[in-house]
Amino acid sequence: MIQQRSLAAILLVSAAFGLPRTCLAVNTIFWNTASFADFSKGTLKGLSLSADGQLSLAPKFDSVFDSDQALIWSAVVDNKGNVFVGTGHDGKVFKVDGNGSSSLFFDAAELDVLALALDADQTLYVATSPDGKIYKVTSEGKASVFFDPEDKFIWDMSFDRKGNLLAATGNKGKIYKVSKEGKGDVFYDSGQSNIICLAIDEAGNVVAGSDPDGYVYRISSDGKPFVVYDSTMREIHEVEIDSKGSIYFVAINGGAGGSVSESKGSGAELISGDSVTVSLSLSSQTDKKTQVVEETPAFKPTLGRSSRRDSGGLKSGIFRIAADNSVEALWTSATETIYGLQLRPDNSVLFSTGNKGRIYLLKPNKKFNLLLETTEEQTTKLVPSGSDVFACTSNLAKIYRLGSVVNTQGSYESEVKDSQGVSTWGSIHWRAAVPEGASLKIHTRSGNTKKPDKSWSDWSKAYTVADGEPIQSPRARYVQYKVAFTTTNQNSPRLEQLSVPYLQQNLAPEIKAISILPPGVAFQRVPGLSTPRSPVSMVDQGSAEASGASDAIPQAAAASIPPRRAFQKGAQSFSWDAEDDNGDELTYSIYFRGETESEWRLLKKDVDDKFYTLEADTLPDGKYLVKVVASDSPSNPQPVSLSADFVSTLFHLDNTPPQIQVANQAMQSRSAVVRFKASDSVSALRKAEVSLDGKDWEMVFSADGIVDSKTEEFEIKTGNLEAGEHAVALRVYDATGNVAIGKATLVVK
Repeated sequence: MIQQRSLAAILLVSAAFGLPRTCLAVNTIFWNTASFADFSKGTLKGLSLSADGQLSLAPKFDSVFDSDQALIWSAVVDNKGNVFVGTGHDGKVFKVDGNGSSSLFFDAAELDVLALALDADQTLYVATSPDGKIYKVTSEGKASVFFDPEDKFIWDMSFDRKGNLLAATGNKGKIYKVSKEGKGDVFYDSGQSNIICLAIDEAGNVVAGSDPDGYVYRISSDGKPFVVYDSTMREIHEVEIDSKGSIYFVAINGGAGGSVSESKGSGAELISGDSVTVSLSLSSQTDKKTQVVEETPAFKPTLGRSSRRDSGGLKSGIFRIAADNSVEALWTSATETIYGLQLRPDNSVLFSTGNKGRIYLLKPNKKFNLLLETTEEQTTKLVPSGSDVFACTSNLAKIYRLGSVVNTQGSYESEVKDSQGVSTWGSIHWRAAVPEGASLKIHTRSGNTKKPDKSWSDWSKAYTVADGEPIQSPRARYVQYKVAFTTTNQNSPRLEQLSVPYLQQNLAPEIKAISILPPGVAFQRVPGLSTPRSPVSMVDQGSAEASGASDAIPQAAAASIPPRRAFQKGAQSFSWDAEDDNGDELTYSIYFRGETESEWRLLKKDVDDKFYTLEADTLPDGKYLVKVVASDSPSNPQPVSLSADFVSTLFHLDNTPPQIQVANQAMQSRSAVVRFKASDSVSALRKAEVSLDGKDWEMVFSADGIVDSKTEEFEIKTGNLEAGEHAVALRVYDATGNVAIGKATLVVK
C-alpha cells in the first residue's frame, strides 16, 4: 500500500496547530527530506539509498573476521572459498575459511602486505613493502622468498596465461615478469614513480595504471606500451577488465583528503595523500621491533607531488574504456575517494569509498544506489566469492560478507535540524511504499543542544498517519527524526519523502545603529529599482514543500535597492541597521523630539526602507534626536507582533544663515581696516572668505586664528586704494552649509 499526503492536508494542519500561537511567527517552514543529498546527511544502518532518494533495506552485511590490525591492504579468495587478507603495519596474512574460522597464515618481516595473488595451483604469493619481496607460501603456511627486486614497494600482482607473475612496483615505476622458477626481469619501465595496479586481458596484454601522471597503459606481451588514456588525475588506483575487453578503472587525486588513516592517531594515513619516508635499520631480518619508520601523513601511493593539472575539482571517479579506446565517466565525486572496485556478472559495478565506509552499486544505466554504510571509516577492498562479496575495511581491519538477501530490519537517523530558535512543531508527513509483511515506524525527539544528550526529550511513540500527525516532541530549537524499517518476507518498505513543519518562536527585531549623514545629503531612490514588499503566503509555502525542495520557504521580504546620495540644500538624512532573527519582514516608524523636550512626536510611520530624509524647513532650527521603531507586524498578527527601538545621537537642524555685522571701519591714509562680527544661533561657523570690489574670493581667518565658534570677529586690512568708493564683502559659512554675506562701503578722498 502506498501512503500519500495531499497539499490541502499540509495547509490545513499547518493552519490549525493545537498549541497557543502567542509569540509565534506566522510563516511555516518545512524541513523536507526528499533527495539523495537530503537523506545522505543522516545515518543509515542496514539501509540502502537510491540515487533518486529512496530509502530501503540493504543487503545483509555480516561480520566474518575482526583482526587486531589497523589496515587491510590486499585480499584474494581461493577456489575453496578461503579468504586471505594482507594487513599493515605488522605485515601479517590471515586466512578465513568458509565457516568464518580464522588463523594467522603468514607473518612477514616487512611492515605491510600490499598485494596477494594465487597461481593456477592456488598457491599464495605475498608481496611485502617497504624493501619489497615476494614470498611463495604453501598451503601449510611455509614461506620462501620467491622474488626480491631492488624496488621499495610492490603494489600489485597478477598471473598471465603462461603462469608468469607480473609485479607492479615503485618507486621507480617498473613492471617485472617473474617466471615459475622465480627468475624476474623488467617487463616495462614506465618512467613513472609507481605502477599502482595491473590486470591482464584475453589477448595477454597487460593493462596498468600509474602515479603520479595517472596514465592507463596497455602493454603488449612483448613489452610494447601504449597510453590508452591520460586521466589528468594523480593516480590510477584500481583496474579491471570485463568479458568484452572494456577496461574499468578508478582514478583519484592525491592530497585531496581521502586517505585511509589509522584510528586514534596510531599511525600514518595509508592510501592516497602526500609522501612518506620509510627507513629500515634491521639488526635481524626478522625482528620488526628494530624497524624505524619516519612517516609524514600518507603512505600509498603518492610520493610528494601535487596534482599535476586541474581535473575539475574531482577527488575520484570510475571510468570505462571501450574496445575502440573511447572513454566514458561512469561516476565521479568531488567529496569521496574510491578504494575498492569489483565488476559484477550483470555488468553492474560494485565500489567502495572512504566516506563512512560506503559501498555503492552502479548499474549499467549509470544509476547508482548507496548500497550501505559500514560501521568502519573506509572500505578498502571488495572480493567476490560466488554470489557473495567480501568487503575489507580499515580502522580497524575487518572482513564482512555482503549477501544477496536483504536485512530483516534497519534504521535511519536524520541529521539534527537547527530551526534557528525555539520552535513549535507541526504535523509530520511522509510518503512511502509499505508492502505486505513490511513496516515503517517514525519517531521524533527535540532539545536545545546542538548534539543530542540527556537533556533531549525521549523518542516519541511511533507516528502512524502518513498524511499528517501532530509531532509530540516538545518545543525546542533542535529536532531529529528516526525511521525503523522491518520486513518478514524480504519485501522492503521504501521511504521517499518526509516533512517536518515548524513555526519559530517570534523574536523581537533589533536595531543595531542609526547613522546621521552630513547636512545637505539626501537619499534618492533609483527609479524602477525598488523592491516591493512580498510576503510569503501559505499557498506559496505548501507549493514549495510539495515540490520537494528542502527548507524552500523564503524568509521575509527582500532588501531594498540601495538609494543614491545627492546634495540637497537643507536636507538631513538618516539610515539604520536592523534585522530580525526570524527573518520577518519589518516596517519602521520614525519619531523626533527636541533636546530639552520629553515627548516623542511621530514624524513618519509605515516606512519600508532603512533610510529617511528630512526635507528643508520640516522642523525649526535646533538640536534634535530621532527614534526609529522597528516592528515585525507585516509577518505577524497585531496581537503578537513585536517591536524594538533605537535612539540616535544629538544632531543639529540649521536652515538659517549666519548674521554678519560691520563692527567698525576706519581709514588710514589710503588704506582701510574693517572689523566684521559674524554669528549663528545654532551651528558653529566653519569658513570665511573676503572680496574687494567684486574680485575673487580669498580665504580669511578670524581674529583668534581659527573659524570654529558660533561667534567670530574678522579684521580685514586693505592695501592702498585709489580715490573713490570701494566695497569690502565678507562671506561666512556655518557647519550645516548655510552662507551669509556682509558688506562695508569705503570712500577714499
